[in-house]
Amino acid sequence: MIDVRPRLPPWRVSTVGMGNFSGSNLPQSNIASAVPENGTWPTDEQAKVRLFTLSKWDLTRHGNGSKVIVNRCIPIAETEVVCELSADLNWITGDTRIEAVFQGKGGDWKMIAAKNR
Repeated sequence: MIDVRPRLPPWRVSTVGMGNFSGSNLPQSNIASAVPENGTWPTDEQAKVRLFTLSKWDLTRHGNGSKVIVNRCIPIAETEVVCELSADLNWITGDTRIEAVFQGKGGDWKMIAAKNR
């Protein structure tokens, strides 16, 4: 008896459960290297100072009772990262979530954009 079922070309055959293909033409990506380590993004203090500077808030007046935490960052360019920040600002009740873009240069970080989430 002849099998008349349609056959998929080799590149469309499912590879579920077949492991890693060493001869694959697909680009190899290491997800772990796509997420920078804590040391390669702004510190909490840098983020706080840059947020106050960008927003034109008075750091000497409101800075002592405010806290900014850098939760995580993702690289978007060679010298830029986008970060999720948690801000506990003393004149606002509750925690504020902020997305910010930082540009790195010589170990220092400049916040170039920010928005509430």
